[in-house]
Amino acid sequence: MRKTLVFAVAAAFMILPLVVFAQNSHPKNRNPLLVVKNGKYGYIDHKGKIVIKPRYEWGNRFEDGFADVYVCSRSVWIDEKGKVVPKRPWPENELWSKEQDGKFGFADASGKLTISPIYDEVLPFRDGLAAVRVHDLWGFIDARGREVISPKFKEAYYFEEGVTIVKTDADYLLIDKTGLVLASGYEPSLSAGTADGRVPACRNDKCGYLNLQGNVAVPLEYDLVGQLSGGLAPVKKHEKWGYIDRDGRVRIPFLFDSADPFSSGLAAVQIGRDSGFIDESGKFAFHLAFDGASGFFWDSDVSWFWTSDDRFGYVKTSGKVIWGPAKGSPDHWPLLGWTEEEKAESCKGIPRAMRKAVARLPRE
Repeated sequence: MRKTLVFAVAAAFMILPLVVFAQNSHPKNRNPLLVVKNGKYGYIDHKGKIVIKPRYEWGNRFEDGFADVYVCSRSVWIDEKGKVVPKRPWPENELWSKEQDGKFGFADASGKLTISPIYDEVLPFRDGLAAVRVHDLWGFIDARGREVISPKFKEAYYFEEGVTIVKTDADYLLIDKTGLVLASGYEPSLSAGTADGRVPACRNDKCGYLNLQGNVAVPLEYDLVGQLSGGLAPVKKHEKWGYIDRDGRVRIPFLFDSADPFSSGLAAVQIGRDSGFIDESGKFAFHLAFDGASGFFWDSDVSWFWTSDDRFGYVKTSGKVIWGPAKGSPDHWPLLGWTEEEKAESCKGIPRAMRKAVARLPRE
């Protein structure tokens, strides 16, 4: 029986689309890929070969060469060979949120606090600044912990390309890094982030794009807009999707029932019962039956996809399916609230050497 998802995420974090994170991930992504087989989590390489045997009660996707898995009632880090590491080596010159006594600050790669835990909530650094909450209001700090924009907003999001949208009691505002208001009255698009000098924005249920100065660059005439990627953005009008360039010119006609942003020169689309990936000319590069697909983001040559009967798989940019579609989908957040039975199950099938390595890890 699948356990209940129990986790807390800032409301500001929740509306950011997947593609925003994709474009900010590290290059040359050849990390092992997460799969589920017979209810257990494991990993394959980009050819579809199992490289870490599916034996874990739960596992997360690899990032920067490491992943966390649930083993013997504990969440631990493993490397690409499946070896337990005492502590995840975070990338240098990056700050990570750290909680202490119910408050949040930021620590460096060594785990040393460099920004005191004085905030009620924080978002990760992006574009040199981080949104922080003091009581009920959000502001922004820099990497030295200096207050750049004082807490005065009801909602705050990530800076991208030097701008972000925030919310006051009265309105949404587009601001720059000094807090200067560039535009007002435009709500953020829930399906896209800023890219290529264009800010997706909506007003009166119609969406378009602003430029980085806060002026309308593409008229607000669409029902939905996606993020610019590869010079093209998916937009919806009159129940159909097509693609426009950053100046609003239609590049691929409005033919699709669903359309995702381009990545690695390909975009996932659906027309009726037909689905697959198109190239930048609008022609199908290959057909593939799916109900949804991630796209080839994170500079990866692999996209995951789901079918209408809840099966999961991986496909390459060539169109070759290297996993599935199979029962068992790993597309969820870490699960909390383990039962005693599930805790015991998490140790079954785990090699003795790994069990010993887990037991030696210090408890936080």
